[in-house]
Amino acid sequence: MKIMIDHPILLHKQVILSGNKMIAVENQAIDKAIPKDESDEFVVPESNAFGQSFRAYEGSVRQSIVENCYRLHHINQTYDFVKRTREEYAKLNKVEMSIWEAIELLDNFVDETDPDLDEPQIQHMLQSAEAIRKDYPSEDWLHLTALIHDLGKVLFHSKLGSLPQWAVNGDTLIVGCAYDESIVYYKYLKENPDYNNPAYNTKLGVYSEGCGLENVLLSWGHDDYMYLVLKASGTTLPPAASFIIRYHSLYPLHHNGAYEYLMNDEDRENLKWLQTFSKYDLYSKSKVHVDVEKVKPYYESLIKKYFPEKIRW
Repeated sequence: MKIMIDHPILLHKQVILSGNKMIAVENQAIDKAIPKDESDEFVVPESNAFGQSFRAYEGSVRQSIVENCYRLHHINQTYDFVKRTREEYAKLNKVEMSIWEAIELLDNFVDETDPDLDEPQIQHMLQSAEAIRKDYPSEDWLHLTALIHDLGKVLFHSKLGSLPQWAVNGDTLIVGCAYDESIVYYKYLKENPDYNNPAYNTKLGVYSEGCGLENVLLSWGHDDYMYLVLKASGTTLPPAASFIIRYHSLYPLHHNGAYEYLMNDEDRENLKWLQTFSKYDLYSKSKVHVDVEKVKPYYESLIKKYFPEKIRW
């Protein structure tokens, strides 16, 4: 399929420090690249891996386990919890490993908040990456972004502190201001101490209009954690990749139009890529496994292109 762009993608070399040596890497400017138009988008399947509608939280075959995880998530994800946990994990002092080593930690991990799939996360990440690779063959940064978008779920592993699933997975929400009513299982948020706290339950809460999403706190989990890892890693992935990774679970934003009053112009531009990516994240889920060893050389080449050999977690 043809990629629609205003002018050719420009490549440039950037030098970054990895350990004690300097390495040159290629970076891809996507300033003028735009997502495909609507008629050329990913075809949405009629049903999920269980033959049900996607994101059908009521009546899902996984409803009991999914709903319980969200209940714990909504009750425990207070502004203070998020602030404290983020500050701790922002130190990135748990372990040093490569991107692929981190991917392998998710080989047997199943997300308890996902009503659409009960396969290991490594399969979901590869399914997303392979689907977007097919439709956007020239945008290798997008292939890699899809591969690592859920990599922050390594938070469940003993190497990263064995966090409970409610502090790792699930749709995210913005803490420090009023909860949007489109949030999945909104009813449980009424049990969160912040719900009745006047400092946090108004439209803006602790924020100001147009402050930019980079300046807000999200419920703690894999999205924001991987964003922090990326920022400190020396990656040459474009800013849109970081935006996709931090906000891909913020469904009230990219599916329901919530929180627009907190966005700035850069957020609105990057949102276009997030909305494109979201289709592949959600609708590529399948019981049909990707052959890991077959595609591994390609993705390892992208990791080598965009990341140092080892990064801090």
